[in-house]
Amino acid sequence: MADNHSQRAYRHLRQKLLDGSVPPGSRLSYGSIGREIGISATPVREAVGQLASEGFVELVPQLGAIVRTLTREEAIELYELREALETFAVGRAAENMTARQLAELGENLRASGELVAKVRRSGKKAAARSVAAPFHALDLAFHMILLEAAGNRRMLKVVGDSHILTRIFQADRHSFRLDILETTQAEHEAIAAAVQSRDGSAAAEAMSRHIRNSLDLTLAEAAPGTGDRWWAE
Repeated sequence: MADNHSQRAYRHLRQKLLDGSVPPGSRLSYGSIGREIGISATPVREAVGQLASEGFVELVPQLGAIVRTLTREEAIELYELREALETFAVGRAAENMTARQLAELGENLRASGELVAKVRRSGKKAAARSVAAPFHALDLAFHMILLEAAGNRRMLKVVGDSHILTRIFQADRHSFRLDILETTQAEHEAIAAAVQSRDGSAAAEAMSRHIRNSLDLTLAEAAPGTGDRWWAE
């Protein structure tokens, strides 16, 4: 992964996995992806090999690279991993947050709050894709700010990967209903309030509750017959 083109392809593909544009079962075309970012197929193949080693895609004979389909059991394990690591991390973040990081956290909540208000004003029960995608990005950024503040780079990588894997599991199943957006916003605000008060125990408790609620929602919407589209058109 030393080649700059391979790194570009790797970052591009990770982002596509995060934003749900390549859902489970999708076949990754090296040539098409290369054309998207203006490089040849070779560095894309190298990037896909890295993603396969990290468990995001599978290399299937005669078919090529396929985005993984996660099982319910794997989703539970991922959320359990996130709960263990992120509750620890947010407790440390409450002690270590710098003024810059606190400002980033506040700006993140302001931006996500505006998106929730936009959906509320629309009178619709769920967010359009134009709102759901940036809300999801802010959701991930919120967690990454706290992990960065914990000061553990290995934890940042492990949890970042876990977010991608849970996003893959949720693709085309999870809906951004207004009540879900409001709950997520409220839970993020509770976590941030505890961090800003330098109360590590309260921050860890709020984070644990948030991740458990996310797991319950994910499993409920992944159940047969209950899944909604990721966004409302």
